[in-house]
Amino acid sequence: MVLLEINIWIVVIDFFKIIIPAAIVFGVTYMVMKKFFDEQHKTRLLELKREHVKVISPIKLQAYERLALFLDRISPDNLVLRLSKSGQSAAQLRIALLQSISDEFNHNISQQIYVTDQSWNMIKAVKEQIIGIVEVCYKECDENESGPALGKRILTRLINEKQIPTQLAIELLKKEIEIAF
Repeated sequence: MVLLEINIWIVVIDFFKIIIPAAIVFGVTYMVMKKFFDEQHKTRLLELKREHVKVISPIKLQAYERLALFLDRISPDNLVLRLSKSGQSAAQLRIALLQSISDEFNHNISQQIYVTDQSWNMIKAVKEQIIGIVEVCYKECDENESGPALGKRILTRLINEKQIPTQLAIELLKKEIEIAF
């Protein structure tokens, strides 16, 4: 019986002689492989980000360009020069100005996806500010005033304010581009 117990202990010890080194080798191999795959995963993520930046950066830059063009097109001085016609009433010019602002905004509304919330909120605020200028100037007009007279009121108001909202917004967009790119 003692001999049987000794043989069992020898078998158990031999078993542990095999299992312990195998467990150590397995553990080290697992850690090395895990570290390798983690590094591969990080490398792949970096590659995907680089590819993403290559694709998205030009689109974002194009969005900023389109919004700058939008701001230029809704600038009151440009609007008045483009839409004012002789023989036009102040009411007709007002409608043309508001319609043009609305059309330009709706045409560029998808650009909000590519710019910061701050920029987009600024764009909306400038649009509303321009609409406000048109409305205030229209309310100051006489009932039979001409469109060119309304245009002159709008331009005079801009000169008196000394700050064209669209120009300020374009400057802020430029600063944001410098930071982002």
